[in-house]
Amino acid sequence: MGSISQAKVGLVTGGASGMGLDVVENLVSKGWNIAIADFDVTLGESVASRLGSQVLFVKTNVVNYDEQVTAFAATYKKWGRINFVFANAGIGGKGDFYAQEEEVEGTGGPPKPNTLVMDVCATGVIYSSYLALHFFRKNKEGGGYLVMTASAAGLYPSGQIPLYGMAKHGVVGLARSMAQHLKSANEPISVNCVCPGVVPTRLMPQAWLDAMPSDMITPTSTVVKAIDGFLADQSITGQAAECSGQEVIYRDPPPPGNDVAAFMLGGTWATKMDIKSLMDHTKVRNAYYDKMEEDLVQSGTYGH
Repeated sequence: MGSISQAKVGLVTGGASGMGLDVVENLVSKGWNIAIADFDVTLGESVASRLGSQVLFVKTNVVNYDEQVTAFAATYKKWGRINFVFANAGIGGKGDFYAQEEEVEGTGGPPKPNTLVMDVCATGVIYSSYLALHFFRKNKEGGGYLVMTASAAGLYPSGQIPLYGMAKHGVVGLARSMAQHLKSANEPISVNCVCPGVVPTRLMPQAWLDAMPSDMITPTSTVVKAIDGFLADQSITGQAAECSGQEVIYRDPPPPGNDVAAFMLGGTWATKMDIKSLMDHTKVRNAYYDKMEEDLVQSGTYGH
């Protein structure tokens, strides 16, 4: 393990540009050590060279779990802790989900839709969040701060980019659900997400930015402000922080629709469950899921 300082340590996926880079620069200016896990080697190495010894760059495709493990492990080995993870890497997707495609000869159906946006914006965030828990729990002082990048598309319908919207709704759900569980377990780990509107980053088409009045565009500084707020108070958890213009707005989850939903969400009924029956059910279901995974692996459409 490298020399351990008392400085706090963060890991930022997609930290070589855009919102991620602004968060990196902000924390470095406050004395943090930061690892950038990014797919763009040219940008990542340039940022690390410019910011100096407080920054470690690890080339990472967030869809590849093993590459994320390498980034987290390298960060922990170098500085002996990870206090903050910003699961930020994302893409806008490719292809038109609504396009009428020609059928593939001999199949009777169109070609498989491109789901890379789901892999990066949902699965990549799952991997980052899972690894964050592992390394936070290794910290001698315990605990940590996890922030995910969702989007306004995770709060509102986004008809033009449905798969992106699906992924970002999932990120909001993951952040809220993890926060609820960790808080009930009294673990000193906060989990939140940021939901920016239109932000001038490489992800955003210039045509979109040109079509909008400047005061309707959200600066990256608003996202930095939201994250500073999370890092200043670990009791803030489970928040979806909408970053809109200059404002950071904490958006509450929708209330239960009726008494049945309220009872289900209350969870007190769970204490009355027959644990043996539950475990038996889980064993049967897991065996079925194992068969499903094995079938997909054999067909070449799924990998562990």
